[in-house]
Amino acid sequence: MTIDFNAAADLWVEAGCFQTPSALQGWLTGFIAASGRLTTDAWLLEAQDYLELEKEMPASLKEMLTAWYDEVLAGLSGEAMDFAILLPADEDADIDEQVDCLAQWSKGFLDGFGASGRAQGKLPDDVTEVLQDLDAFSRAELDDPKDPDNEMLYLELAEHARIAALTVFYTMNQQPPASGRTLH
Repeated sequence: MTIDFNAAADLWVEAGCFQTPSALQGWLTGFIAASGRLTTDAWLLEAQDYLELEKEMPASLKEMLTAWYDEVLAGLSGEAMDFAILLPADEDADIDEQVDCLAQWSKGFLDGFGASGRAQGKLPDDVTEVLQDLDAFSRAELDDPKDPDNEMLYLELAEHARIAALTVFYTMNQQPPASGRTLH
């Protein structure tokens, strides 16, 4: 099941969510990339909290979020490196909305990374660098919405954010070396 931005946005409206689908996927991606894992119940509670839902989560949203967790984990850990950031498509949103969703995804990633509790002490340099990039992306805005270069810049930033998530995942989820003797 591939989560579609429009389908997620429709469920968000029905449930009265205060965060975008991009922000929540960013949170989940950051949490998993930092090597955090959740049970289904714990994930649904985290999602409900992050979405600031004031009423019970609808069954359709629970179903989507349960599938979403598995999809994000599989996308990050798969050998195909086909993880995709949940952003609106060109035909469904103008460039302002796309950039705003990328900014929200980036902030969500940083929130999830922090919520994992796995980032204690000094982080590897490559992780620190991409977290700084995502921090900058979280404040992204268009200076001139009519600039013809906006689309190309947006696509480059979205791809950079996708690779940043994979970088953090692969760095933070490495298995520790086996104890014992080293063979030479």
